[in-house]
Amino acid sequence: MTVFLLLYLCTDATRTDCQVVQADSWNGPSAYEQCTDVVPGLTEALTAPNRNRHRFVCEVQSDSEQNVRHRAKPAFIHQSFRM
Repeated sequence: MTVFLLLYLCTDATRTDCQVVQADSWNGPSAYEQCTDVVPGLTEALTAPNRNRHRFVCEVQSDSEQNVRHRAKPAFIHQSFRM
């Protein structure tokens, strides 16, 4: 099992317009626990306003998903919201 630590960089607190950045990754049976252990410290290191906008997420991927991901080109998704 592979776990990715993803940082969601969002423009505001609604988190509707975010860019995802891979911050770290772990492999093995305890990968998820290792990831979730670092999230509180990283979140606390953010400034108070940024804690409301940005967040860290641990995402689990099976080995088969990882192989497909490496072969496929990343897709750029553009979202537009009008009020």
